[in-house]
Amino acid sequence: MAAILLLGGLGRSQGYWAGVVDHGITGVLALAAAAFAGTVLTPLLLPWLPGRAFAVKGVVIGLPLVLGTLALRSPDIGAQWKSLEVVGWLLVGTALAAFLAMNFTGASTYTSLSGVRKEMRFAVPLQIAAAGVGLIMWLGSLWLPGGGS
Repeated sequence: MAAILLLGGLGRSQGYWAGVVDHGITGVLALAAAAFAGTVLTPLLLPWLPGRAFAVKGVVIGLPLVLGTLALRSPDIGAQWKSLEVVGWLLVGTALAAFLAMNFTGASTYTSLSGVRKEMRFAVPLQIAAAGVGLIMWLGSLWLPGGGS
């Protein structure tokens, strides 16, 4: 989170610290919301979340929480760079929430080792890809023309 906070100031014409406050804090809040969704809300709401796969349960709870956090932080997401930043953090946050939710497979009475292996073979590469693309989108949004206005 510290690296995201400090990277948020790069590429901004408004100044480094203004970028840290605007974009770094947005990233940290998105990551915190994703971590909360994956580690607290997923096990708390486990019986009521749809899907059998824990990764799906993490996505179902992580996506709205991260989106809500981003909407509260920057309600003016209509600009192109803001939209790119928001989509990037949605990808990263949802992937993180899904990954953290998968850590609770051992706490359930209806998981099996073969089912866990099957889910991990499918979900982990998607989570890595989503997080990578999301980070690239966010970093790209920092250097778009007009991004500091």
